[in-house]
Amino acid sequence: MSGALVQRCVGFSGETIDGQALMDQSGVEYQARSVSSGKVVCQVDGEPAQYTECFPQNRPYWALFLDAGGRWSNARGGFTDLQLHDGDAIGWHYVQATDAAPAPPPYPRSA
Repeated sequence: MSGALVQRCVGFSGETIDGQALMDQSGVEYQARSVSSGKVVCQVDGEPAQYTECFPQNRPYWALFLDAGGRWSNARGGFTDLQLHDGDAIGWHYVQATDAAPAPPPYPRSA
């Protein structure tokens, strides 16, 4: 909730990279759990410091966004379901549970 920004660029060969491989290769610390809709992230870069649920009632959570073609959109399903192409980005934004339409993260800087 501090507004701190962490950005990483991940190189890959081939047409696409899946969201799990991208997160793993980024070096950004994260914790995830499997749920019925896929795998969801509970913690990124030590935020929150402790958790028991990924989407706790009335508490902040990590919202997932996808930039494919220069515009953020809400990602469908879990991050492991995503297939990213060259220039695409995953964006995580730690948002309040009361925010019905959370804003995407700041737009990534070009690498």
